[in-house]
Amino acid sequence: MSNDWQFPIDREIKLYNRLEELQRLNEGLEQIGAEAGWSERAVLDLSLACEELVINIVNYGFPSGGEHHIDVIIQASPTSVEVKIEDGGVPFNPLQEADPRALLELELEDRPIGGLGIFFVKRLMDDIHYEYAGGLNRFRMRKQFVLNSNGDKREEADI
Repeated sequence: MSNDWQFPIDREIKLYNRLEELQRLNEGLEQIGAEAGWSERAVLDLSLACEELVINIVNYGFPSGGEHHIDVIIQASPTSVEVKIEDGGVPFNPLQEADPRALLELELEDRPIGGLGIFFVKRLMDDIHYEYAGGLNRFRMRKQFVLNSNGDKREEADI
């Protein structure tokens, strides 16, 4: 697998900090996936990873309220994707949260709501990175598809 990240598709989706914006996000990801030739499963998995992060930003990033932007920058190709999500909310590194796998051992009725979103993001993506710089939370995630010997994407290697 090459570490070269080459992206012929380069898009930005500007969202407001409202949950209704998830529909626009998902529509944008579906369009990019169709252009790049990704499987439906790959698009759904990428949508899940992006939704988890955007929902956390909407719910916790702006405790004083008001209208704010969340920028989702997608660079994609048929074999790889890089997504950057940036917001000016409260600094928060989701990668420093406690390991949520202990929650999976609890009975369903004993589990608290939430806590597994970043766990799913980590499982779905190859590389994730967070930084707070210039007054922005910056989260980057990457996924590279594995090709079989015919040069076709293997279904189990999708996002």
